Amino acid sequence: MSGPQRPEFNSPATKARKRRRWPWIVGSVIAAFIVIAALANSGNQHTSATPTQASVPVAAPGPAAPVVAAPQSTVPPLTPQAPTTIGKTIVYEVISDSPTLNDVTYFDANSAEQQETDVAAPWSKTVVNNSTYVIAGIGAQTNGQSVTCRITVDGKVVDTKTATGQYAVVNCTAPIS
Repeated sequence: MSGPQRPEFNSPATKARKRRRWPWIVGSVIAAFIVIAALANSGNQHTSATPTQASVPVAAPGPAAPVVAAPQSTVPPLTPQAPTTIGKTIVYEVISDSPTLNDVTYFDANSAEQQETDVAAPWSKTVVNNSTYVIAGIGAQTNGQSVTCRITVDGKVVDTKTATGQYAVVNCTAPIS
């Protein structure tokens, strides 16, 4: 029997081709990240600090406009405030058995840390601190065997400490309310 040949059902030519889905999934994920990044970055756009110039024809100069005096301001001028003595008067003192101190570190009238090196002992500093939050503290190191620090606030001794030993270091702090 010789008739038309029928193709086999299991032949490679007749198998349905499986579509690959993974490239589409990967592409979709990448596209989603690009869209998210673009949306997130769109809020961070800054305009240029340099103004753009439009091409507008410039009119020929005409007669000058009359000068009008600016209205007088009703705001009084600023005057400096009179100094007040409401702040805390802080006296820092350091004494030592040595005639010199390696260094002294303290908080100044603005509660900022200051340091002095190779200073003579006994050492003393008075500051009036008007800061909102007052910090009072002192640290010192001696060349000798003994060093003492003391903090007095508004005439009252609030901390005194002594350290001994070669190149002794001492620290005093004061709680101020």
